[in-house]
Amino acid sequence: MLRRCLLLAAPGILLLRGARAQAPDWPRRPVRVVVPFAAGSSSDTVARQVMARAQEHLGGQVVIENRAGAGGLIASQAVARAEPDGYTLLWSGGTAITQAVMQRNPGYDWARDFTPITQIGEQPAVLCVRQAAPWRDAAALLAACRESRDGLRYGSGGVGTPAHMAAAAMLKLIGAQGVHVPYRGANQAALAVEQGEVDWSFAISNIAVPRAQDGLIRILVTGGARRMPVMPDVPTLAEVVQGGPVVTSIASLVGPANLPPAVVARIHAAVRQAVQGDAPLRESLVRDGGEIILSPSPAAYAEKWPEEHQRLLRLVQLSGVTVE
Repeated sequence: MLRRCLLLAAPGILLLRGARAQAPDWPRRPVRVVVPFAAGSSSDTVARQVMARAQEHLGGQVVIENRAGAGGLIASQAVARAEPDGYTLLWSGGTAITQAVMQRNPGYDWARDFTPITQIGEQPAVLCVRQAAPWRDAAALLAACRESRDGLRYGSGGVGTPAHMAAAAMLKLIGAQGVHVPYRGANQAALAVEQGEVDWSFAISNIAVPRAQDGLIRILVTGGARRMPVMPDVPTLAEVVQGGPVVTSIASLVGPANLPPAVVARIHAAVRQAVQGDAPLRESLVRDGGEIILSPSPAAYAEKWPEEHQRLLRLVQLSGVTVE
């Protein structure tokens, strides 16, 4: 069963009205949501879907700004340094944590320089190969990785992305080598698998599942904690590799430190109401293997941030991926 932490619509409406009353003058101009990856990426797609609905409840315009580069570090730095007025937010706050773990000097403190607002959901990373590849299941691909003298070529949406770390962690755990080929984004990496430029790749499910359903690629493994209901025969990474980590892309919103509590409550309530009140949006979020996980309050999401840090820290340590 999909885990959907959705509250009833009526309390959401009351919370939204209360938050609006506490912040009557906000927003007076467009709210900028910075996405740390390229347009068309998994994060970008979900951010645009959710925030297009949320702006209807905010009472103001939301503008998506793609600031790709350095695995999300550029976007994270920009938001950490922004004015805490609610007009600059960061999508996918886990990116800020990941880069803080990987970088010697990220330019911010992940626990001090951000205000967690809400989680929306998550998408698992999945391992895919081209449809014509000789490996029909995970065991065959893992054997080929071990047997390859120079290492099979694997793609990702960039150095330090969850897809890159998932692949590197898997190879380390099975004692194999690989040749990493980074691309500018998840779509480009998935296309490289289709065209045979690389042998395999991890990609976020909402990028990979539609391609698999169209017969362009084959999905052999999911990085989620559970098998995907949309593809129940695909095993998890932990099932095929002992100690395999959970690798997901978490959809969330954070802002700079010291955001006014009334503004935080307003944003949280608008996002929650947007998801609760739009059945097509909810269906879209879960259609390709994702889960809806709405934080019941900003404080509840803030409490989960240390847990998210530990999960990402383990992934970075397992992968051995570092960035100078």
